[in-house]
Amino acid sequence: MTINMLTEELAKITPRKKLKGVEERYMVAREQIAKAILCESPPSEDVDISFGYRQSRSLLGDYVTLDWQHRQDILRIVGQIKSYAEDDTRRRPLNIIMRAEPGSGKSHMVNCLARKLEENHAAAINFNMASLQSIDDLSQPLDAVRNLKVVDRLPLLFLDEFDSNPTNFATLLPLMWDGELQISHRNLMLGKLVIILAGSGKNIEQAMKSAKAMQAAPEAQETKLVDLLSRINGGELEIPALDAVTEDRNRRIDKVCLTIALLQSRFADRLEKIPWALLRFVVMSKFRYGVQSIAHLVDLVPSLDKNARTMHLAELNLPLLSVSTLRDSSLAYHVFSEDGPAAIIELWNECCKSDSAVRIKERSEEEDYI
Repeated sequence: MTINMLTEELAKITPRKKLKGVEERYMVAREQIAKAILCESPPSEDVDISFGYRQSRSLLGDYVTLDWQHRQDILRIVGQIKSYAEDDTRRRPLNIIMRAEPGSGKSHMVNCLARKLEENHAAAINFNMASLQSIDDLSQPLDAVRNLKVVDRLPLLFLDEFDSNPTNFATLLPLMWDGELQISHRNLMLGKLVIILAGSGKNIEQAMKSAKAMQAAPEAQETKLVDLLSRINGGELEIPALDAVTEDRNRRIDKVCLTIALLQSRFADRLEKIPWALLRFVVMSKFRYGVQSIAHLVDLVPSLDKNARTMHLAELNLPLLSVSTLRDSSLAYHVFSEDGPAAIIELWNECCKSDSAVRIKERSEEEDYI
């Protein structure tokens, strides 16, 4: 089905809503992938989702999404950072909070944000707060921040799992307020930088809801957490769950784009066609650690010939031939089903009934991202 035909289909579906420009392209892209991969019955011939996948990379390159609301949220954060970077009167750190499930690709997104903000000289520094044993452990990422500032870069300091230990909240308060932290005998003065705090705890969401309702925080709530949230001056960003499906959102489409991106990354962006069965299996499966688990599945695909442009179903050789094979493999830690491993094998076998290929890249495709 051509793009023009898809646009005509959309006009029939939403006759009262006129979509223009980027929003229309995103809707057409989602519809293309939904028709090809999320369809009720497997295709009888090869399908083409190259436009849909290409559009998913139009905002942040390697961080793919066709979720319109997620895109708008990302653009809002990009705008906040740009404004902060260009305002010479702002000296305190710009603090952003990110809410996402473990394994959702948070650090990857921050790295892609930094590349998006290259004209503002942004550079990412990642540190997992779960590894923090003492305040001295912060010396390494903060020294990296200082080194970036020496060469006139804007550091994006990404502190993942900041909520893993509530005792760390007090440590972060002075850093978020004036960009300064006392570590042993050293007084590290960082000044202007962007701090992105990522967490997944329910207490964060509850504290944010209380604050937005402008109500007194519940007595049981962490006092330091409320103080920390009061210093979030750059807004919040949520990475929605990959299996989220609502009336106006279907993140399973992003699971398709993500799988393609991981395959292209592994095989040097040379693949043009991949098995429909693989994409369908990813869409319909539950992964324990989100992006991390899908990446693990992709890593289990055997190596291809250096000149290969097509990945064939027979070449996949995944540990999905039987329940015993699956249980004995590392994939058992990443994919799950309420009906047990037999249901996972059944799903794979059902997907493999179609040996159709999916075109993900045109040979003449240009990297002219929007």
